[in-house]
Amino acid sequence: MPRAHRMTPFVIPIATGLGLFAGCAEQSTEREPHVDTRPMVGDIHQAELDWAWVAAQDWWISSIDGAAPIEGTEPRIRFREHTWLEGSAGCNRFTASYIRKAESGLNINEIISTRMFCAFPEGVMQQEARLFHLLQNIDSYHAEPNRLDLITDGAVMLSCRISQDQDDEPGEPASMGSATEQDEVDDQP
Repeated sequence: MPRAHRMTPFVIPIATGLGLFAGCAEQSTEREPHVDTRPMVGDIHQAELDWAWVAAQDWWISSIDGAAPIEGTEPRIRFREHTWLEGSAGCNRFTASYIRKAESGLNINEIISTRMFCAFPEGVMQQEARLFHLLQNIDSYHAEPNRLDLITDGAVMLSCRISQDQDDEPGEPASMGSATEQDEVDDQP
């Protein structure tokens, strides 16, 4: 048997394999490039500064599902920097854990409250139950200098202010400078 005929069984599978490999190589160059959408370090740092400012405030709840709180109640909330919050729902005090997520995401879990019953003002217990329900369904937030909105599916469920009596006067979030910096500017001739 001539030498060329003994190599034929090996040449055909090798040539076929090389052809398939070449075809795969051509397909991989046609893929769309992957765009890295992760936030930059500076963005993450600014988000942390902004949240530290939010967490440093006592927030008076000025709107519960579009309605003002019942007169005589003073519902409020205070986020602690890391993973928990505390507040008053008008009758009972409460605490809960929370998780912040990218793009101003926020989830509030495991609300624990005292178990007092308040007959007055009328409706305070229903308001409290509604407040707890809304808090547990929050999925994001939007913060401005004197306003914090807690949002579910794009709709504002709870609006909060820094001061119970304050309207839209600006506060001082971390990204807007500290009070010390402003005092130095005011003291200059």
